[in-house]
Amino acid sequence: MAEGHAVHGMAQRLRQLAGTTVRSVSPDGAFPASAYDGKRLVDTEAHGKHLLVRFDDIEGAVHIHCGMTGRVSTRRHRRALGDDGFPKTEPPAANGLRWRLLNRTHVADVIAPTICEVLNQEDTRALHARLGPDPLRDDHEPEPFFTTTTQSRRAIGMLLLDQRIVAGIGNVYRAEILFRQGIHPWSPGNRLSSTELAAIWSDAVGLMAIGLGAGWIVAAPRQLTEARELIDQGLPVPRWPKTYAVYGRRGKPCRQCGTPIEAARLGQQTAFWCPVCQPPRD
Repeated sequence: MAEGHAVHGMAQRLRQLAGTTVRSVSPDGAFPASAYDGKRLVDTEAHGKHLLVRFDDIEGAVHIHCGMTGRVSTRRHRRALGDDGFPKTEPPAANGLRWRLLNRTHVADVIAPTICEVLNQEDTRALHARLGPDPLRDDHEPEPFFTTTTQSRRAIGMLLLDQRIVAGIGNVYRAEILFRQGIHPWSPGNRLSSTELAAIWSDAVGLMAIGLGAGWIVAAPRQLTEARELIDQGLPVPRWPKTYAVYGRRGKPCRQCGTPIEAARLGQQTAFWCPVCQPPRD
């Protein structure tokens, strides 16, 4: 499943079509694309793992959730334009194409989404209301996350993946953030201090912002430093080999203390942790 930074990246790239009139088609006929044909795309936004697309003079928004395998691909095309200002021929389409938006310069494809639906204003507000604060949104504050967590006996590893509590954190970020903060994933939320929760939120903001800027999850300390410098300079971040502290490293030595990394099912996904660097709470 796409982590929150990836969905924010999709929203950013799709925003290249904002302010323009688009051609809207649904090759598989599973989405009412004709309602948006010839309309002006106004803006896009991400909230956690959910993407919203808004159009001029149309109430509500198109809601996209990519699920485990879906994606939104936006790219520049250089096809000859017809008298209507749109390409004379369609760019190649990937399998699973649900919805395509096209303007003079770009094509955006929604491919194999779990959800691609039309929401009215009330449903759009309800979507936002049922999601927790998103570390990548400047207009979101962490207080709801703090309040809910301190009142819960559930494991922090469960709480971090509950999109109703904090939106956008996936399994990789869960593993790496908890390792970086020295917190066992089974620690009850109400056993964590306000300082620890603030550190979790701050780390999520920092790691996910770098992930957004890089276009992939960066977690290794040296890579984070180099990626941050490149992003600050407006330069692309290379696709270095992914180096995680604990995620996906069951049985391998901890990079910090050498103890074998442990892993077990926690909720719907597998949690990874170092039993020494992340000791369980008494």
